[in-house]
Amino acid sequence: MHQSSKENLLRCKERYIDGLFSAERRRLSIVDIGSADVNGSYRSYFEGELYEYTGLDLQPGPGVDLTLCNPYEYPLADNCADIVLSGQMMEHCEFFWVAFKEMARIVKRDGYVVVIAPSAGPIHRFPVDCYRFYPDGLRALAKWAGCHVVDVWLDNRGPWNDVVGVFSPDVIPGDERQRRTATARQRSSERPVPNGPVPPADEPGAEAVFGAAPCVEVLKQLHDSLRPRKYIEIGVRFGHSLALAHCPALGIDPAPEVQLELPPEARVVKATSDAFFEAPEADLGPIDLAFIDGMHLFEFVLRDFMNLERQGSPTSLIVLDDIFPNHGRQASRIRETEVWTGDVWKIVPCLRQFRPDLVLVPINCAPAGLLLVAGLSPDSTVLRDNYNPITSRYLGSAFEQPSQDVLAREGALAPDDPRISQTCKLLSDLRSRGASRQETRRALRKARLA
Repeated sequence: MHQSSKENLLRCKERYIDGLFSAERRRLSIVDIGSADVNGSYRSYFEGELYEYTGLDLQPGPGVDLTLCNPYEYPLADNCADIVLSGQMMEHCEFFWVAFKEMARIVKRDGYVVVIAPSAGPIHRFPVDCYRFYPDGLRALAKWAGCHVVDVWLDNRGPWNDVVGVFSPDVIPGDERQRRTATARQRSSERPVPNGPVPPADEPGAEAVFGAAPCVEVLKQLHDSLRPRKYIEIGVRFGHSLALAHCPALGIDPAPEVQLELPPEARVVKATSDAFFEAPEADLGPIDLAFIDGMHLFEFVLRDFMNLERQGSPTSLIVLDDIFPNHGRQASRIRETEVWTGDVWKIVPCLRQFRPDLVLVPINCAPAGLLLVAGLSPDSTVLRDNYNPITSRYLGSAFEQPSQDVLAREGALAPDDPRISQTCKLLSDLRSRGASRQETRRALRKARLA
């Protein structure tokens, strides 16, 4: 199961499934059609006493609770399931419309059928590979089966470019939809914040912090030298970095804890960055300076970078925090230390491999370094088209731990290196002249930064 499929399932869960919880019905019945755990399963997202999960597939194996004798007949009663899932199954189903009609039969009248299927990608027979789907195709399928379309969207992250559909047998009234949405938001707000405090680790050096100067001083230097006209940051927390802005500024954070007065032109949106950039009003460009300090997980940083680059220009600058863990335990994807970077460090080799056109400037500051990224190409689709191969590679075993070069911060500039301010002033001058990407690249190369 590829990464974007998991993320689309989580989007459905947070937007629709969590909202089905109420005082009257605390336990949800989940039926997964095509549930075999070949390279991942949805089951892990529905663990615990709140869910009753049943997996159906054609062959017995991991993740399969019921083995089907007929792929178009499910041994379940009418209207028995709150949620019916089908992920990466329908392209392998010769008569998918018959299977969808069976899904509609077993779902409760106020439940949901969730379908995730590719609209692109190479042939992958299992044992056959028959179809690709588009949003209008899922709408037509629902119309044929007598279902109502709740939501359909196309995820353009490659190579599969999933289309996702949420359907219900009955029309769900607006007030009920609002109640479910409010319930889902409440449940989401009750979840623990991943980067919250934990007890200090007792292993020597596990809580170490290195760097010649605090990162906030480097950020102030960037603001003063670049003089951005618009600034955006992901991960506001206490507001110290957002307070540096002297221009219209936007901070995005699902759980901000601002502890100081912000500039009058700064505002904070309480949302995850994924949810923010999904909204139509997220077209903010062009931004001149952006700072990423959100979820400390590689795939989140990658998505944040992709979204921000589209909002930028060739002369914009994106800054990423936490690229240098000070100890191997700080780089764990599951937080084990008070000082925690997660696996953000992977974004550096990723960009070097897939976007060699970018200019990367690592800086040795405290607590965990910064990365300046210049020479942006807002129209580039390389990362988006290769999102699933990228995440498969960098979330794999070959990149479990940072190398000694990363821990030693080799190649990083000192915070007072004059090239940092020179780069910002150069970008500011190029911006004022409306320089193209080619001109910007040539100027950065001449400055020995590209």
